[in-house]
Amino acid sequence: MKVLRGWAACLMLLAAQATQAAGDEAMDWVRTHAQAMPARMAAELSDVQLQAFGDAVGPSRVVALGEQTHGGREEFELRLRLLRYLHERKGFDVLLLESGVFDVALLQQAMQRGDRLDALAPGNVFYMYSKSDAGRGLLRYLDERQAGPRPLLMSGIDSQLSGGLSQRELLPRLKTWLLKEDADWPLFERLAAALFALDRRAPPAAELQRFDALTAKLRTRLCDASAGDGLLCRSLAGLQAQAATLWRGDYQRDHAMADNVLWQLEKLYPGRKAVIWGHIIHLGRGVKMDEQHRFAGDILGEKLGRDYYVLNTTALQGSFLEFASGQVNPVPPAYPRSLEAALAQHPADFIFLNAPRPMQAGVAGLPARSMEFGYGLPTGSASGLGRHWDGVFYIREMRPVTMER
Repeated sequence: MKVLRGWAACLMLLAAQATQAAGDEAMDWVRTHAQAMPARMAAELSDVQLQAFGDAVGPSRVVALGEQTHGGREEFELRLRLLRYLHERKGFDVLLLESGVFDVALLQQAMQRGDRLDALAPGNVFYMYSKSDAGRGLLRYLDERQAGPRPLLMSGIDSQLSGGLSQRELLPRLKTWLLKEDADWPLFERLAAALFALDRRAPPAAELQRFDALTAKLRTRLCDASAGDGLLCRSLAGLQAQAATLWRGDYQRDHAMADNVLWQLEKLYPGRKAVIWGHIIHLGRGVKMDEQHRFAGDILGEKLGRDYYVLNTTALQGSFLEFASGQVNPVPPAYPRSLEAALAQHPADFIFLNAPRPMQAGVAGLPARSMEFGYGLPTGSASGLGRHWDGVFYIREMRPVTMER
């Protein structure tokens, strides 16, 4: 027995040494391949410096620009610089924004009539994008490009329909598709209003059954490929996803988000290249609770394959505004043996790193920040370069956004 215990201890020691050696190799690989980009701020990054990012994107049709938090100033500024580069130098003409599919569609129509997005966005676009100083930089860029010879088109991808335009205009438009006055319409209106407000209090089962029955009638007409209305079809699907998520504990928000993206790529923007702007939890590859509850990026990665390039952003230190509480939180210390610790060996404020091809197990296993600059995903799995995103942009110092309206 003592001999067996001795062998077991020896094997554990050898395994630990092998793991440390693999980690050392991964840290060395990161330090060797990191593309340091000296610049004081993201707006100063030149097209020449960003060519490494452009080369990594290659022929991909869809580039997802992920954020770890909705409240980091440098995340906004960096992704805006990358969006400008992709639009102005790489032929990407569509922005798919993490905001309500119906609300943003109506805003795009208003912009084409000459209205300014920066003025219309509050109350209709996710508030961290429409009411923060850094978020407004994106809105102003879209206004600037709208007035030019090659506008950057915009659509929303979120199945959550909580914007003012959804609350005011979606139900009247849906009602016009009823063939006759339906006795369940007042109930449908009442439950839809609760969904707009993201009310988690489930209605009685009998009411939900009547809501589902009327929804099925509407979907038959709206989702008809030849005679329906694609936007209203997707908006109704969003209401169904919200009902499943909020009232049945059946998370379907991201499934509907992925379907929104795929519908837009096929029906609204065939042949065009698109940038998706949203939180990395929605955009990362392989993120899911189980096969019935997947996040959008897992579905998009499966459907689009190498046509889908995912970029994450990360930070070494600083602080950010936590969007739910409105509190400024510090970026926690980086793990000693992590992606951020390896990148911090470079003094540059911005660094780009693309995943190795073929993927190396050690790099994929290197701890990396994923949400709110912590390590690991809410699904319980570790996160990493090459497993959940194809490239990462490192920011040395993060500052919080300021809510200004």
